[in-house]
Amino acid sequence: MLRILWEVNCLEDLFSVALVNREAYQVFKENELLLMQATLWKVSPPAWELLQVSEPHWDGELLASSKSTAASFYLRHYARNLYNLTRIKFLMLDHCQTVLRPDTISELRDPYSRLGTVDAAIWRVWTFCHLFGCQKGREWDIDGQIRWLRGDTVGADLPSICNTSPDANDVNNVLFIPPEGFAQGNQGSLSQSQLRDMMEIWTAMAALLDFLRDETSRARSVGIFDNAHVTAGDIQQERLMLRKWLRFIITLGPIAVLELAPSGPYSDPETAFRRASSQGWTDWVPPTPGSHSSGFLTGAIQTLLETSTCPPEIEADTATETAAD
Repeated sequence: MLRILWEVNCLEDLFSVALVNREAYQVFKENELLLMQATLWKVSPPAWELLQVSEPHWDGELLASSKSTAASFYLRHYARNLYNLTRIKFLMLDHCQTVLRPDTISELRDPYSRLGTVDAAIWRVWTFCHLFGCQKGREWDIDGQIRWLRGDTVGADLPSICNTSPDANDVNNVLFIPPEGFAQGNQGSLSQSQLRDMMEIWTAMAALLDFLRDETSRARSVGIFDNAHVTAGDIQQERLMLRKWLRFIITLGPIAVLELAPSGPYSDPETAFRRASSQGWTDWVPPTPGSHSSGFLTGAIQTLLETSTCPPEIEADTATETAAD
């Protein structure tokens, strides 16, 4: 029976088979977490990786007392991620068609599409932001980012410091001790089309926050300019700094975009800034003058593309996104 459960290819079928009889249910409950993890890997390796790197260590001490509790947490967190994935896909379809390719729009319109390229791109951008976003202090760790894009997983070539670090699960040490699942969802180096898909999702996320680009007075009221060298009343400087702050927000990932723009461009700006303040996102460190503040994710992808044969349309997409910033 366990062998049959291992061969299931989706979570719905896994739960259905588990209810066939008492024996099936007992075997399922004894191996619940491992079966769900293995099945989710078959459904979507990028979705599997996001759970691995962003959630508690499922079989660690915190959840070791109850296998059922660990499995329930895992399923609940995946359901939450899937819900937010669906939300941002709807927003992109409704409000971002001007920055999306026709085939991407077609896939977004078809809820039963088996292509999965859009979903995979969103999962990957989400994971990238979790590992390297501004709140992780690794936004300019180009080497680590390229390593992830190339699918370089944990190996024997890690520095010896990895054996002495006090916290093996600290994502801030991602270069020294990559969290469990690091880059495994990429299944090797990402292809040029997969990199293009990530760039497209990144551009769409930025477009969802465009309605805030000129809201300088509201930004000032919540303290976004407090740590910036902005001359009071200089609208041009304030607009420039606000756009840098929006780029900072995007590095926090899709959840931050959904928090500020739950209805896309029809979201209320005042509510958006209030939510940002409540999350602590207005207490930020502006990029230093002369830094390439628009290069998060795009910089790593551009570097990777420049070291390989790059189709013209990929280069064009990269240049367009950079110019849009």
